[in-house]
Amino acid sequence: MRTDRGLDRFITFLDAVVAIAITLLVLPLAEAIGGEHVPAHVRDVFTQNGARFFAFLLSFAVIARLWWAHHRLGGRVRAVNGPFVLLNLAWVFTIAVLPFATQVVAVYPPVPLAVATYIGTITASSACIAVLDWMVVRRDGLRREGMAEDARAGLLGGVVTTGLFAVALLLGVALRPVNYYGLLLLLLSGPIERAVARRRR
Repeated sequence: MRTDRGLDRFITFLDAVVAIAITLLVLPLAEAIGGEHVPAHVRDVFTQNGARFFAFLLSFAVIARLWWAHHRLGGRVRAVNGPFVLLNLAWVFTIAVLPFATQVVAVYPPVPLAVATYIGTITASSACIAVLDWMVVRRDGLRREGMAEDARAGLLGGVVTTGLFAVALLLGVALRPVNYYGLLLLLLSGPIERAVARRRR
């Protein structure tokens, strides 16, 4: 796909799927005040649906982070090829699955399978972005001129983030008290990236 219009249409399609996924996240919250069992007081909406609100906020933040990483990746790309398109479709598939995984968080206790469903989906999504970053670093034909250093920084961020997601997945599944709290490891991504960048310099 060598034309700017073709690339723009592809990115627009991916962004549209992300926007729809974020919109789907809020539907369970709307259902909380619909149907036959409407809470008597507004405060009951929040107290009776704490898990739904937690899942919504968590997934909104996760999708926003993944979209931002993909958005920055898109700024480094000048053209796409077949494998690049297929991997982007795999990435957008993980985003489309996230509303379902979010409902798993909201409805079920943090048993290992629920944690694996949610964090596993996020880890797969982040891994797709990391491999896309690697492709942009390795293949000059995909990369805009003058973006080599930025592409390497993006790859570092993708590898660190995916690694932290993978550790969170392993800890969350193996240690029940950890469950979704393992995602707090993502707070370390910035310091780790800066430390690695300093060592490389």
